[in-house]
Order: sequence, then C-alpha cells, then structure tokens
Amino acid sequence: MYALPKRAYTFCLRRFADSELSRRAIPWFVRHYNIELCDVAGDLADYRTLGEFFARKLRQGARPIEGGIASPTDGLVQEIGRLTEDRQLHVKGSLFDLARLVQDPRLTEELAGGHVVTVYLSPRDYHRIHAPVPCRPVRVWRIPGALFPVNPASTRAVPGLLAKNERVVTYFSSPLGPFAMVMVGACGVGTIRLRYAASSGRQLRLLPGRAFQRGEEIGHFALGSTVLILFPPSWDLNWAVAVGHHVRMGQTLAMLSLDRNG
Repeated sequence: MYALPKRAYTFCLRRFADSELSRRAIPWFVRHYNIELCDVAGDLADYRTLGEFFARKLRQGARPIEGGIASPTDGLVQEIGRLTEDRQLHVKGSLFDLARLVQDPRLTEELAGGHVVTVYLSPRDYHRIHAPVPCRPVRVWRIPGALFPVNPASTRAVPGLLAKNERVVTYFSSPLGPFAMVMVGACGVGTIRLRYAASSGRQLRLLPGRAFQRGEEIGHFALGSTVLILFPPSWDLNWAVAVGHHVRMGQTLAMLSLDRNG
C-alpha cells in the first residue's frame, strides 16, 4: 500500500469515471457489486458516466429517515468508541491522536471524553451524505494527506490511517448541541463535494445561511470512503447499532437518553 502510486491511480480513475467511455462499465459495475437498482433514481440509461452513477441519487422514499441520530450514509459500521480524556481516539483496537485527526485545538478540547462512530462506504454503497440531525455548519476545513485505501483490511494494516489520509472536517451546531463530521478521502477518491462550502484551490469557504434538516443531503463522495461523526461528552448516547452492522442512510445510529422518542 505504501508503494502504490495512489495519487496517480486516483487521477486516472477519476478521469476514466468522468469520461463517456466509462458509461459502458455501468452494467458490469452493477452486477459486480450487486447494486439494488430498485433504490436508484431514474434508469441506467439516464447516467452518462460511471462517475454520475457512482454519485447517484435515490428514488423518493427509498431511505426512510428515522429518529435520533440518523446514519448520514449507507455503509459498514467499523467502530463505535470513545474519545478518551487524553484526546486519544480508539479505532479498531488502536489509538491515534484526536488533535492530529481534526487539527483544531478548540475542537479537540471540546470533543475530549466524547463519542465516535465510523461508517465505511464500499463501492456498492450509496455515496451521498446527509445530515444526521437538524444542523447548521459553523466551520469547515480541508486537511491534506495521503490517499490510502480505507477498506477494513487497510485500516488494520496501517495504524492511524484515518488521521493520515486527506479529509474534510466540519463543525456543526444543532438543537442537541455541537458535533463534528470528518469525511475521509481514499485511494480512488478525488473529490468530496459539499452543499455548504465552495472550493478555492485547496481551501474551503463556508457558504452563509446554510441549514439542514435531519436526512437532508449535505454532500457526496466521488468514490468510496469513510465518514466519522464525533460527539462531545455532553451527548449521552444509547447506540442502536453495533460494530459490523451494515446501515442505510436515515437509519437510527443512536438515541440521546433525553430524546428516546426521536
């Protein structure tokens, strides 16, 4: 993995996925990854490129939005853990520094002792990202890094991988309190697009006046990756899922003890 020319691979894959030639690969992609076409908005013939299909939307009603903290995307729950008081993050039995992950001292201090849930998106999963609770983005920043693959085998093999890869961090306010989301890039993932931020080179600028309801789309990955949701210790969470569960966007991840009725 260290020797793989990850950026060159990502660039070539992105160019192919955005080309009209890639349209021919869509039927193979659907068969290979066993994608449920009944959930997909429109027909396969509507998609001009593989990249368009990868970032596909869902038909109306395909993902009911449940109460509590809704999953922001489809994917595999890789980790449910605690952010220790000494600001270390437990992921897959290993520790890495929370400050390194988010690179913001104020946020690091606020999250210490809180909670984290990690959802991995495989190539077959729906790749649009949605708000887990009603929320408003307050700050957003991009952190440069590597582009290691983020599948379960890679996260076991590369210690602290999620804090090494390129990522986008967003700090949100919500009626339940503040929280953060980290969207992690990976090998083959050249783009993370957000509905609340504009890109200027490598920098992100927050667009004013953006607010989202639970389940509303906030962005998407160009290709598969990982989302972490980070909560401060003031969120008293009762988890509704466990590590190894495959979740769908809108499914309840957790309830707050004061919010059991959703």
